[in-house]
Amino acid sequence: MDPQTAAAQLATAERAPALNRPALAGERVAGVVSAIALFGALWGAAERRVPLAVGIPVCLAGLALVAGWNYFHRERALRRPHTRVENGLGTAAGFLLGLPAGNVLWDTPESTVGIVVPAATCALTLLGYLVSRWRA
Repeated sequence: MDPQTAAAQLATAERAPALNRPALAGERVAGVVSAIALFGALWGAAERRVPLAVGIPVCLAGLALVAGWNYFHRERALRRPHTRVENGLGTAAGFLLGLPAGNVLWDTPESTVGIVVPAATCALTLLGYLVSRWRA
């Protein structure tokens, strides 16, 4: 191998981003706040039995939040590739949004447990995804 080529390849490799860097404190705080906000918005909208014109934007905002974090970790964060568990958690967070969305949009249960559990399941799945992505 030509030493000139080897030196150029080494220089290119040294300029590559580090894929094992941990998440910054601001990202961690934003993730926890996002999960709390998702839970609060879904719980509050279902508890107050908001009209459909308000419920639809609440559910779309929740979906945008989950998709935004997924996009951030796939395209913008420049970190290690996703594991199978992380792929599953990221996908499940989006799908589990359907449970509290059903409460918000249509048939809100009479019990508080029937409102809190679906909202908490979605928010905790999102938080689980974020925590799994934060490790180095």
